[in-house]
Amino acid sequence: MNSKELMYKILNGEKCDKIPVTPHWWGLYKFQFGGLISGYEGERDAWYLQGKDLAEYDFKFYEKFKPDMFHLTTGRHSKGNLYMTEEYKELKSKLSEMDSKEDIDKFVKFITETEDEVIQSGVFDHVKVISDKYGNDVFITLHEGNPVCRILDEYLGFEDGLISMMENPENVGYFLYKLYEALIPRMKALKKMGAHAYAGSETYCTQDIISPTMYRELVFPAQQYFYKELEKIGLTPITYFLGDVTPLIDDINKMGVKGLMVEESKKGFNLDVIDIRKKLSPEITLFGNLDSVNILQNGTVQQVREETLRQLKASEYGSFIMSNGCPISFNTPEENIAEMIKVVRNY
Repeated sequence: MNSKELMYKILNGEKCDKIPVTPHWWGLYKFQFGGLISGYEGERDAWYLQGKDLAEYDFKFYEKFKPDMFHLTTGRHSKGNLYMTEEYKELKSKLSEMDSKEDIDKFVKFITETEDEVIQSGVFDHVKVISDKYGNDVFITLHEGNPVCRILDEYLGFEDGLISMMENPENVGYFLYKLYEALIPRMKALKKMGAHAYAGSETYCTQDIISPTMYRELVFPAQQYFYKELEKIGLTPITYFLGDVTPLIDDINKMGVKGLMVEESKKGFNLDVIDIRKKLSPEITLFGNLDSVNILQNGTVQQVREETLRQLKASEYGSFIMSNGCPISFNTPEENIAEMIKVVRNY
C-alpha cells in the first residue's frame, strides 16, 4: 500500500495496520530547508514562486523526509496583486457598514475568478508538476486561509469586522456564505490540476475571538456548505482550526469534513489529541499536534520520540494521522523531523 492509498483509507475511516505521518510543512520552513531564505526577511522571495520553481522546494523536502502527504502552499498569481485597483478600493469601501447585500454581491463578483482564470493564473501550476511526478503514489493536499480570516484581516479589518458581527450579523453571515461559495470554481481548478485534498485554515472561529453561539449562527452554515461541496468536486475536505477548538467539536462533526487539524496547546488552553479523538466523529480523521516550537524545534530527539509515541495512542480511539500542530518553524533540526517520522514508521 503506497502513501496515497494509505491516506485515502485513513481519511475514509477505514482500519489500517499502518498510521500515516506527515509533518505540518505548509509554510516557510521548506524554503529555509531548500536554501532559498534564512528567515522571515526573505519570505517575499518564497511567496513569489510558482510552477516548477515552487515545486522544487516541495520535492527537496519530500525526498529528504518521505512523508505520506504533500502539504502545499499556493503559488504566485501571474497578474500579481489584483486587489489594488481603484475599482477594488471603491467596492471595498462600500463594505464598511455591512448594510447592503447588493454591495456585497458586487464585491464578491469582482474578486471571484472562473475555473479557467484560476488555472491560467498559475497559482496551482506547482500542483500539476507535483501530481505528474508523484500523484499516483503520494497524497497531495493544498492548504489555504479561508474567508473568515480574509474578512477580519483584509476586507473589513479586525476590529470593524468584529463590530459588524455584533451589529449586522445577517449581512456578515451572507458575506461569508458568498465568499465560501465563490471558492468553488477555484476548487474545481485545483482538482483539475491534480490535488487530492484541500485544507482550509479556519482562523478566528474559536471562543478566544468569537463566542460558540456567534460561530454557529454566522460562520458554520457557510463552512458546512463549502466542505460538503468539496467532496462533491472530488477533493477530500480537511479543516484546520486555530485556537481552542474543543467547544466546537460537535459542530465539526456535522461539517462534512474528512480530516481535522488542530494547533498544539497554547494561550491557556489544552488540546490533547486523545481527548479530542474520543469526542470526534468516527467519520473524521484527527491529525496530531506535536508542539512545533517547544518540542519539534527546541526539544531533544528523545522528547520528540516520547511525545510522538504518546500521541499515537490516539489511534486506539479512531482514525489518526501523526503530525505537528503548526507549520514547522525556522531552524527546526532535521533530526527531530526525521525522528517523528521514524517513530511512526516503526510503531
